[in-house]
Amino acid sequence: MMSEADKSSISRVVVSDAAVPFIARGGMLFSGQVIASDPGIENGEEVILVDRKNNPLRRVQIYY
Repeated sequence: MMSEADKSSISRVVVSDAAVPFIARGGMLFSGQVIASDPGIENGEEVILVDRKNNPLRRVQIYY
């Protein structure tokens, strides 16, 4: 079965298992919590944060 993250053209950022509960409640994402990401993400781009099983957590804008 394909998840919403698979159906979407929005870039994905995979977060660590330890960060999932905090991110799901609206917490901040730090670089050390990123496991992987789609290539070519631009500053200010909206992305979807997903867990290791590709379950969507929430959409955010990435700033670096």
